[in-house]
Amino acid sequence: MKKIVLGAALVLLIGAAHASESRFASEKGQPHIMRNILSNQLPVTLLGDIKKDYKDYWITALSEEGQGRRQDYFITLENADQIVQLRSSNSKKWVIMNTSVKAIL
Repeated sequence: MKKIVLGAALVLLIGAAHASESRFASEKGQPHIMRNILSNQLPVTLLGDIKKDYKDYWITALSEEGQGRRQDYFITLENADQIVQLRSSNSKKWVIMNTSVKAIL
């Protein structure tokens, strides 16, 4: 149990550091705005895919980057055995960014 809690805390710390760095990055002179969101704030199609394809996982990080019509979503999902990181740039489908197997200590 301690391993799971420590792993989740590490993922959240990394996500928080990434979010604070991204806020100050600029593209075409515009600052990126990244904020943590709740799962019910995802577009319906993205949330439906998570519920269908990753029903045995829990969300450990979820954020939205961008403003106006162009928004990217980043989600980290975990189960007892692995961690999956997904991204959506078009609000219609998820793309797997990274998967990793949890270490057994």
